[in-house]
Amino acid sequence: FIGFRGAGKTTLASALAEQLQQPVLSTDVLIETAAGQAISEYVLLYGWPAFRALERSVIHELAGTDHTIIDCGGGVVEQADVMAVLCALGTIVWVDAEPDDIYRRLASSSGRPLLSTDDLRSDIDLHYTRRKPLYARYSNVYVNTSQNTVAECRAQILNGIQTDSL
Repeated sequence: FIGFRGAGKTTLASALAEQLQQPVLSTDVLIETAAGQAISEYVLLYGWPAFRALERSVIHELAGTDHTIIDCGGGVVEQADVMAVLCALGTIVWVDAEPDDIYRRLASSSGRPLLSTDDLRSDIDLHYTRRKPLYARYSNVYVNTSQNTVAECRAQILNGIQTDSL
């Protein structure tokens, strides 16, 4: 699963995993385990380039993983080599949401570091706009959590996975 933070990747990954009875791996959890600290703390101490290097390492270790749903961080699409690993693993699902919905979801949560500005709205606008074509380029299946319920998105993903595997 790829998509901007706050789009609903983790929620949909869990819903799909439950239905398919498959495990879910969160790259954010794997990164926090490898770092021994929260992503927000790691980024504060070492910066985004160090985080991206750790993300790259963690995802390269997933090469060859089978029958597993992988919930990726929002910036994974900015690393072509990492996306090559993920694309080789199977169907890429882009979980999208409208920027206003992303803003509302992120404004009510904590622990997610901003990417480049101190203003959440500007941060979302800048990075969502830049990443949107990358999400489109790499994805095989698209769902929008602003326009569909979790159940509807799950059904769209299942249909897309079946179509993609033909």
